[in-house]
Amino acid sequence: DIGSNEELVNLFFTAIKIAKEEKKSSQQYLSGIVLHILGMVLSLSENKNFESNEFGQLIERAKIIMLENVSNVIDIQELAHNLGTSYSWFRKAFKEYTGYSPAQYFQELKIRKAKELLAETTIPIKEIAYSLNFSSDGYFLSFFKKRVGCTPLEYRSR
Repeated sequence: DIGSNEELVNLFFTAIKIAKEEKKSSQQYLSGIVLHILGMVLSLSENKNFESNEFGQLIERAKIIMLENVSNVIDIQELAHNLGTSYSWFRKAFKEYTGYSPAQYFQELKIRKAKELLAETTIPIKEIAYSLNFSSDGYFLSFFKKRVGCTPLEYRSR
């Protein structure tokens, strides 16, 4: 029993995505991901005393919920309530565990998803902004530039 782990879930989703694409050398890529997953499972099970406490599991569940809802709007207070804890405790514990407040962490997930969409698709920037629930494409442009150091168009062209 290794509990919930966001990175492990991400690796699993990546493996599924690679398998569905069936591109050249995808089997080699998948074997690397599988080895990574196995290594993580071993590491997590060996170190479960550190991660198995309720505190860590609660934060990992919150991170997974945020990842699964990156294209939606999340009310952090409601998330804390749904996880059975107070907002003030959840915010403090989340920051202590991740180094980010829950809202900052969720914004970072949105930036990661935007980078992925910019690099791997030809979806217009305006559509990416709205698909990630930014209030406007102008806000998305300035937010992205502030966080990444370049505009979404510059990022895509790299």
